[in-house]
Amino acid sequence: MTTKDDPKGGGAARSLAELHALGIMKRMPAAYSLDSTEPVDLPQVTAPSLDGLTVPRVAPVPLAEQDLVDRFDALRRQHADRRNRAPGEDVGADDEVLLDVLGFANGRLMPFSTRESWWVQVTPDPLLPGFFEALVGAKVGQSFGIELKLPDTYVVESLRGQTARFLLDVKQARQLKLLADDSPELLKRLALGTLTDVMRHLANDVAREHTEAADRLTQERVLDALVERAQVGLSKALVDEEIRRRWADTERPILARKSLQPDELQEALEGWLQEPLTRADAARRLTLALVLRAIASRDGVQPERATTDALIDDLARLSGVTRQELGRTVKEDPALARRLYDLALHLATVDHVMRQVKLTPPVT
Repeated sequence: MTTKDDPKGGGAARSLAELHALGIMKRMPAAYSLDSTEPVDLPQVTAPSLDGLTVPRVAPVPLAEQDLVDRFDALRRQHADRRNRAPGEDVGADDEVLLDVLGFANGRLMPFSTRESWWVQVTPDPLLPGFFEALVGAKVGQSFGIELKLPDTYVVESLRGQTARFLLDVKQARQLKLLADDSPELLKRLALGTLTDVMRHLANDVAREHTEAADRLTQERVLDALVERAQVGLSKALVDEEIRRRWADTERPILARKSLQPDELQEALEGWLQEPLTRADAARRLTLALVLRAIASRDGVQPERATTDALIDDLARLSGVTRQELGRTVKEDPALARRLYDLALHLATVDHVMRQVKLTPPVT
């Protein structure tokens, strides 16, 4: 189930930089590690030339009034008064709930439908109409099922229009009392000055994020152009292994804690292996990683100490541990140290490529 993963139910939102670092980590291929206990055969790749690499920039999305409204509403939620609902109490609209979710369609576990300890807001979501509406009136501590028809825009194309059944555990719920837009108490909690000051601050934040998002999309275009220049042959077995490792890192532990049987776990894995977009994404991740590794080797790229230090800082914040604790863990775990090095080298090589590419004005 791909829908709103939202930190607004689980405390302070992560910074844009942290989310970007997390996104890079998720895109790094699991089968890429040289220190894996189950080595895979990686194809030999010739580094493509960077000469004449020209890509148009992506223009930032213009700032819209709705952007500010949405951001201000998110701030109001972040600074709302919260009351934990008691076991057996009804969940209300606009509550925050903590869920475990399993989704089934055609008698099989749906790919990407598994969630564990998932904080979300009980508001309608066009990506999954009817799902969050069905939570209103559920009891805290209750386990129940929701049956609905998946929309024509559902992310897994083969499941669009299918009837799905979701099994949910409502583990916790919090009732929110939002302060009024012009409440002096809200402005005090925001600590950003007057309401005009708050909106100016939000406008600057959103505009900056739009610019950063456009820069990341520009970078993705450059990397796509780089992949097109390279001749990389990936075997089906290698793509399968990348997906299997990604599934084993993310979904399998949750399903194992739910006591699913071996045949059910295999069915869940097969759902990932057979999903076309998942295969395309895995293939691109592998291809890009191999191409960047070849460029790093050819051009003598090495990660700088400052880049590695900044990466450790980001990962420490993401994992909720101190930098010192993470540093000790890296020293004691050679596989983690190697993965951290691979990630730092990936970032350094991308920077190396971006310094050589010619970026032209956005296409209007």
